[in-house]
Amino acid sequence: MKRLILLLAALLLLLGCSSQEAHLIYLPESTPTPTSQFTPTPQPSPEAFTVDPVVGEGFRTDVNGIPILNEKTHYYDYYLTISQLRIYEENGETLIDAVITNDYPGKLSGGLRLTFSEDGVKHGYAELNTAEGDLVLMPGENRVYADVLTEVDVQMMDFTVDITKPFMPEQ
Repeated sequence: MKRLILLLAALLLLLGCSSQEAHLIYLPESTPTPTSQFTPTPQPSPEAFTVDPVVGEGFRTDVNGIPILNEKTHYYDYYLTISQLRIYEENGETLIDAVITNDYPGKLSGGLRLTFSEDGVKHGYAELNTAEGDLVLMPGENRVYADVLTEVDVQMMDFTVDITKPFMPEQ
């Protein structure tokens, strides 16, 4: 039995042996690894910055702190609102009634004119007044009136509102 095992082991060894061939593989020559040509950029230095001094006067403001950019229209643009405008004829005269709301904390006085035109032709105008005569507006709602100086019916015409006297606060 020993011989059988030895014979079997020898047979396995013979079968397990095989010829091995070595093949030479040529590799390309190694090239040097490139190095970066890094040149550091210099740190930016702050640039000298000069500001010329401001010449002239500063902004003027009203009591609410709103800058007055246009003295002629400032108080009209920011504080006055015309509403309930009514144009009517009575006893052969053309009249205007309206309400102007003054949101400014004090009295404002100035002048407003309504000019009626059609196709570029002026047909009449009216100066707005309060009951005292001039256009002096108390804080809140103020009733105003005007007589329209015209020879034609202006009730359906376009009109513009012009400032004849700039509105200013009264002391």
